[in-house]
Amino acid sequence: MQVSFREHACEAARMRRSPTGSGRAILEGMLLPVLTGVWLSLSGALGTELRRDGYSFRPPDTFRMTRWERYAGSHAGAVSEDGARTRSLSAALADGEGPDAATFLIAVVDGGFSASPSERDAFSTAVVQHFQRELDVALTPERVDRVGGPVPRVELLGTLREAGQVRTVLVTGLASEGRHAVVTVSVPADRWEAMAPRVRASLETFRMDAPVTGVISKRLAGALAGTLAGALLVSYAAWRRRRQGEGTASA
Repeated sequence: MQVSFREHACEAARMRRSPTGSGRAILEGMLLPVLTGVWLSLSGALGTELRRDGYSFRPPDTFRMTRWERYAGSHAGAVSEDGARTRSLSAALADGEGPDAATFLIAVVDGGFSASPSERDAFSTAVVQHFQRELDVALTPERVDRVGGPVPRVELLGTLREAGQVRTVLVTGLASEGRHAVVTVSVPADRWEAMAPRVRASLETFRMDAPVTGVISKRLAGALAGTLAGALLVSYAAWRRRRQGEGTASA
């Protein structure tokens, strides 16, 4: 069967308009979390915005701040590849009391985090070591993912056994300059599937404020250095002209 030039042209145009299978998968992977977050936000599945220690986000609507006494001075969830970095637990939320409650911990760690492929592997190793060495709990990783979006992140999903109960744990490092946040969500395993969409929609709303002091971006540092050098050159030229004028007057 012969195919006309017109049919070839139409098929080529159709292929140009339609994304390839891999391209479609990438687009869906990027857009689906954002659209899910928007839908859950509009439907009331997320609570009011929480602002604290230079970050903001909207937790799932059933979560509330818990009593701080049990977490005071704790490094729980403050995962860092470098143990010398300043890090601390910033907030703890829960959706109830007792062993069946889910918890939502936010820690702040000094130093930037880009959620790059190399940092994904280092982060997953640091998470397992943090649970084992600092919390004395064996966390079994199931998968590690890099997630794009307005704030790229690395997610490690795993399970652990606590007081005879199997819990699903999602530990997330969110990209940021200067300092970054690590969010740890712990949920009874039988509740995870129902809660996962709200947890990930909440993570989509997470924003870290731009650094104000102590950390200057490379671009800004370069601009400041250029401005300072220019000012010094202008001052030096003015001084030379003044000196030359004084020499001529005295002659």
